[in-house]
Amino acid sequence: MKKRLLAIILSTVTLLSCTSALAADYSDINKSAWYYNYVNKISELKAFAGYEDGTFRPDNQITQEEFIKTVVCLVSGELTEDNISETKNPWGDRWDAWAVPYLDKAFELGLLTEQDIMFKLNGIPCNRGEMAKVITRAVNYLKEEPVSDTSTYTSKLKDYNRMKEEYKPYVLQAYAKGIISGYDDGTFRDDGLLTRAEASSVLVRLVDKNERVIESSPSEKLYDYFGRKVTWTEPLRTDIPSQYQVSIADHDVISQANYDESVSLGGSAEDYSLNRSKAMMFEDLVLQSITYENETLKLSVPDYLPQSQRWEIGIGYWEINKDYDMSNIKNVKITESGDYSYSGIKLLANIAITVKPQNSGSFISTIQVTYQKPLSLERLENPEVSFNNLRGTTNKLTGEDKDFIWIQGQGYKDYIKNYQFDENDIEIAW
Repeated sequence: MKKRLLAIILSTVTLLSCTSALAADYSDINKSAWYYNYVNKISELKAFAGYEDGTFRPDNQITQEEFIKTVVCLVSGELTEDNISETKNPWGDRWDAWAVPYLDKAFELGLLTEQDIMFKLNGIPCNRGEMAKVITRAVNYLKEEPVSDTSTYTSKLKDYNRMKEEYKPYVLQAYAKGIISGYDDGTFRDDGLLTRAEASSVLVRLVDKNERVIESSPSEKLYDYFGRKVTWTEPLRTDIPSQYQVSIADHDVISQANYDESVSLGGSAEDYSLNRSKAMMFEDLVLQSITYENETLKLSVPDYLPQSQRWEIGIGYWEINKDYDMSNIKNVKITESGDYSYSGIKLLANIAITVKPQNSGSFISTIQVTYQKPLSLERLENPEVSFNNLRGTTNKLTGEDKDFIWIQGQGYKDYIKNYQFDENDIEIAW
């Protein structure tokens, strides 16, 4: 019964939505169009066809169902009663009946997982980031070796730092292999959409290596960094653990081209903050080292920063029991790495941990431990910690709204693991 139902669905789709034709047969495909040969090849492969009215509609955006169907057909052949998947996808009731068998097959082949929540939705265009994800997995399924080093392409793509983290490894592979190319302005646009014509070129390149457009690796341009020459992505310090190594590319610059322009005008890495993720990674180490017990405050400031950056850690406290006598507040400023201990602290006001550029007072990230409510002199019952002004939100487990209560030894990831954030909140990955 199951196979008979599949056969009915597939035959219905064939009759109603597409015809088996070549590019020359479509009324809306001109031989002079850049995509003519791609449409021809994808039609020959019988993976991506036109409509029963004799059109291909090259300017229409390709939907997620169309894209998944085509990739499945290209890597495993058209579905038949003999190769129907027994794997059940979790979103079948959301997809049109004709597309469900292809969605099932995509899960069986490993092209999709339950984490790919964009595919919960049907009838919407497939963006380039999701395409890169599926394409890269299809390449793996076809037993094609991945590109071993894609690091040079991070600077080739001008919008790499603005991409969603989940897309980055897939984009780099699809781009390095020449399957999905970038745009003339040097961007990839992971949230962009493809037309059926553009998608034809991507799908042909997936299975035909001769059609791929391999971008040359960016030139290894050298930059002066405190008297030595370094590349854009080269670690600026190798005398520290690898997880704390950063490059010029990890500074808060829009792109390599933007940095090149700055250098031509006399700028350097010392003028730029580290990007938020990297700066906060270092600040978090200091936070985790702080202890405040028996009127003694201790903390450790690691010697991990690149030469372009400096520490600025401020501590405010009182040596007397009287709350908020501002004339008697003591202020400590730490600018060097090392272990620090301060005794006789009867009332701690706050600790601010910041990484700043050597040549600028600006900063992009800060962590604060505070004993007072913001903009008031009211003392908190428990000290709170905030990350770039993020003070806490809804607990996933309890539904309760509350601030982050400072717990000695905890780091950023410990505070957020049970919380959910909206798209306007910070996003840190290290």
